[in-house]
Amino acid sequence: MKYLMLVNPHAGRKRGAVMAKQALATLLQKGIEVETIYSEYSKHLSEIARQEVNGDWQGILAVGGDGTLFEVINGMMQGNPSLPQPLGVIPVGTGNSFSRDLHINSLNDALQKIVSGKTRPVDLGKFECDEGEFYFINILGFGFVADVAHKASFYKSWGSLSYVIGVFSITRHLQSYDLEFEIDGESFHRDNVFVEICNSTKTGGDMIMAPEARIDDGILDVVLYNKSTRRRLLQSFPKIFNGTHVHLPEVEVFKAQKMSFTPDVPKILTPDGEITSTTPVSVSILPGKIRIFDS
Repeated sequence: MKYLMLVNPHAGRKRGAVMAKQALATLLQKGIEVETIYSEYSKHLSEIARQEVNGDWQGILAVGGDGTLFEVINGMMQGNPSLPQPLGVIPVGTGNSFSRDLHINSLNDALQKIVSGKTRPVDLGKFECDEGEFYFINILGFGFVADVAHKASFYKSWGSLSYVIGVFSITRHLQSYDLEFEIDGESFHRDNVFVEICNSTKTGGDMIMAPEARIDDGILDVVLYNKSTRRRLLQSFPKIFNGTHVHLPEVEVFKAQKMSFTPDVPKILTPDGEITSTTPVSVSILPGKIRIFDS
């Protein structure tokens, strides 16, 4: 049994390298052969994943946060869209939102799933924008949430608190925008603040953005927060930590397989916490597209 471990050494306040060494030692003790490659520059892991997805591996292991998963998965899809290799998730990032839906709360949890060799099919989201075609496994957002993620990226050393800092900072300049969108063939118009397209339940670590989302149901949960005052938004914010924000009158939740969004001004996109490209964007679900180690 031989695995390829792709590591973001800077993840989790530069704990990625330490966590990778601990994981390697445990896997070797279990008789599992591992080759480790560390990221040396932006999108390096994507390049390696693209090359190695067709290699003689029993699995590819991603050590890092949600952004590392985004990079590795997109590389794998570019190399071979049939995804012959299962993916192992070893979370070390700031938020680690996706891993929470796998009930991975520690390195031991992650390694137990990998050592078991058991996998499960998990959905991927696909989005098309001006820069091309990409895939996400956790969440895709734009509007206020993307601006918050961008601001939070400057405070990663603060952990999950970075998102709270981002919220209060961006709220000072809160503005809604005109949004035209289509959900499974039906057209809508809203005065919108943000949109989150969710494959899994959480974002920013502990924020339960889409409490009913499931990573294997073949459906994306689309959460819209429409026009609101700054005060109202700040009052609503704590509700995201228990998922009750979905009951607010400003919030709408759709469940869909295909959708497109066209704001009146371009908005930054944040797939799995990464900052990339802008709207307009078309999104769809790829049911059971990737196999994930999960005992």
